[in-house]
Amino acid sequence: MEVQSRSKATIISDNIRQAIKRSLQAFFQFGLAKVSGGKSNALLLSYGHFELTPFIIFQGFLSGSNLLPNLNGGNLSIWVDPELRGIIPIDGFELRGNLLRYLKKEKNLDVTQKLEIKINTNFKDTIAACSRTNGKKNRVWLTPDFIKSALELHEMGIAHSVEAYQNGILVGGVIGFAINGYFISLSSFHTVDNASKIAFYYLLVKLKNDGFVLHLTGAANSWLTQYGLVNVQKDEFRVSLMKAIATPTKFSGTVPELTF
Repeated sequence: MEVQSRSKATIISDNIRQAIKRSLQAFFQFGLAKVSGGKSNALLLSYGHFELTPFIIFQGFLSGSNLLPNLNGGNLSIWVDPELRGIIPIDGFELRGNLLRYLKKEKNLDVTQKLEIKINTNFKDTIAACSRTNGKKNRVWLTPDFIKSALELHEMGIAHSVEAYQNGILVGGVIGFAINGYFISLSSFHTVDNASKIAFYYLLVKLKNDGFVLHLTGAANSWLTQYGLVNVQKDEFRVSLMKAIATPTKFSGTVPELTF
């Protein structure tokens, strides 16, 4: 029986097996490209079926893709590669009217009202606060699986937080990923007016001081336009992305000094 089983297994030659494998791959790749709307989208669609492990998340953002909320629920992740990307120029960010006035006023506030900015001292609570939807659907992509992997990426020195405290209580913050000279702002939160905006401005100054090259944020119709956010075409973004990733840069633990 053992000899017979072996002989049956060798009926199909290795060459035929490889040919069948290639044909099946081509068939499924063609179908995936058709369903997803193109070859470039096929890879993104396939990514959505993987668990959000630290490696998959890192690989997705390394390729310049964005992770969007799945408003329909379920376990499928939605990775996209949009034609327009919102970036804030590292050397060309802006500090406009209301926020500038508030920052100047903040210097003279009583110590009980003044915000204290810290770097990476409580990433866990910061991302947890960012994930609280408060009835909104735009943050549901910060799922427990994503948060678990982000905490691991934080331990690896990839995920970071800029935090705002008032009287020792975390009242605002921003989270993001740093991959060499490329920084991706992911989410923010605040429980005190302007806390997240101030934390984000500290982040902008910090990215410049630390020598980052590219800062990916949200769409150019978002609240981030007050910092000088602009849209760039996909091809231009990809060139900038490759240059940024090839630039050795470290997200330091230094809180920048603001000058006006």
